Amino acid sequence: MRRSQALDLAEDDVVRDIGYVSTQDGTRIAYISYRPKSGRYPTILLYDPYTASATRFLEAKEFLDAGYAFVGANMTATGSSEGIVDHWYTRKEGVHGAEVVEWIASQPWSDGNVGMIGNSSAGSSQLWVAAENPPHLKAIVPTGIEDDYVNHEYIGGVPQPMLVEWAFRTQFLSALPGIQWRIKQGDTECNQILKSGRQSIKKPFYEEMLKHPFKDEWWDQVSPVRQDVAGKINVPTLIVAAFQDYGATAESIKIFIQQMVKVNYKKLVMVNGDHGSAGPGPSGYSIVDAERMKFLDRWVKGVKNGVENDPPVTVYWEVKVPERNSKKSVAGWVTHHETWPDPAVERRRLYLTGDAKLSPDHPRATPDDGARLYLYPIGVEQIFDNEQFAVEPRSAGVLNYRTAAATSDMTLLGNPEVTIYISIGRGDDADIALTLKDIDPNGNVLFLQSGLRRASFREIDEVQSYADEVVPTFRKDEKLKPGKIYEIRMSLIGPIAHVVRSGHCLELTIAAPSAIMGLPAGAISVNRVYHSEKYPSNILLPILRSAVIKAPPPELGQLLGQPWRKGTSFVAGGLLPTHELIETAAETGSLDHKRPT
Repeated sequence: MRRSQALDLAEDDVVRDIGYVSTQDGTRIAYISYRPKSGRYPTILLYDPYTASATRFLEAKEFLDAGYAFVGANMTATGSSEGIVDHWYTRKEGVHGAEVVEWIASQPWSDGNVGMIGNSSAGSSQLWVAAENPPHLKAIVPTGIEDDYVNHEYIGGVPQPMLVEWAFRTQFLSALPGIQWRIKQGDTECNQILKSGRQSIKKPFYEEMLKHPFKDEWWDQVSPVRQDVAGKINVPTLIVAAFQDYGATAESIKIFIQQMVKVNYKKLVMVNGDHGSAGPGPSGYSIVDAERMKFLDRWVKGVKNGVENDPPVTVYWEVKVPERNSKKSVAGWVTHHETWPDPAVERRRLYLTGDAKLSPDHPRATPDDGARLYLYPIGVEQIFDNEQFAVEPRSAGVLNYRTAAATSDMTLLGNPEVTIYISIGRGDDADIALTLKDIDPNGNVLFLQSGLRRASFREIDEVQSYADEVVPTFRKDEKLKPGKIYEIRMSLIGPIAHVVRSGHCLELTIAAPSAIMGLPAGAISVNRVYHSEKYPSNILLPILRSAVIKAPPPELGQLLGQPWRKGTSFVAGGLLPTHELIETAAETGSLDHKRPT
């Protein structure tokens, strides 16, 4: 079958139905459907906890114009859907979603072929549904997946306050516009359902997540990143993730390379961008829209477009959004890879030095182990938008390290690994927040990626860890003792694809997390980071030597998810230089800080 020329349908050209699908256990799932007035069509399903069952025509139009019917359904116990669940993220959501798939296939306007799309929660829901292996589900395109302990709710072991807010809003507020719209459109059952007790979440997710600060059995049950969920999927799968989408790329890669071993046709697409960049809708990149449609056309519609012959991994480099319009997205260039990480990537170690440099030279022995001091937790670098990023962190609370200007272009593809030797002055813990940045010849600072780790989570999960990511077990914490030096191995929150061009520098910052990213553990403390032969703090960079750069550097402000600030002079950060601090302390006896052992 060939793909027909795209249509340009108006709302009057289609049939819209608002109703409920009855599942085998008697639960009614709210849905909305759009389809042309005659004929049988392959169907796209959106299944989420927000407003899927109140999807507007313009949101469905992209798929209708491409020759599909469209169905939006609210997940169990969300929106106008019935359901009694203990909490979110259970198999019941997958079972009910699979029954919706089969209901679609049985409709007279369906040709029996169903594909799923959706970002964030609507991406994760596809994993649960596909794990049930409904016969008429032909392909899924989950994007922006981030929903487990490691990559979402407790990044680096640090509880995320903004996700508590998300969970609260999703349960009590986010679905309201969809509910109100359905009622205005004539849904007479919605109010009855909400008042009848047939919709109930017994244990709000935002409360449950806070009850489980360790990655325990409860987290194992609610995460789809495991063999009996993601590992059971057997339909063609396209996963799309944005590098600066908080935790999504790391989780997507883990699912792709560790869980989906039964999937014959799978593809991973990665782009620079934020949480909305990979998804459908107005925030999604046009280049991702094209990838999604090509994949759906092949596996749901049956168009022989050769997508099965594409390499498994595609990376879009330096995607720009002129006028901040995602539908005008333009990639600098594209690379294809047979696996992840690419075997051609070389790991280059740069050492953090006592004089605030990133150097290829191994540090030598020094009397004080090259210690640098910073005041914890007053140094915070906000990374969520240009306005926040423009405020430089308080210098006494951060330690900055910078490379010499590059003499040639350096291409990074993968997740840097950072090893820090640290001691605390007071308390029993500390949170380490990292930012990696590109500095141009004018001193302008571009955010690349962040990192976060609670220092008491030092035990490494050797099964989950691999060449591109160091993953702690998060099963137990090991509290710190003031004055003792500890090794902290950590990856950044996710990989990057970035070119450090000739004349540019890399800068690494050690700081504390902002309140949005987690209330800092431990106490107000003078903490030390060490740089010596015995304690060689370092960063391991993933270098792709064979890369061919095919575009000039993008203008600042055109990369979503990557805030920037105007050029400033380099600030090393920290408290007094170590030798001055020791002399001052010796003279005054005013510094209460145990000598490390």
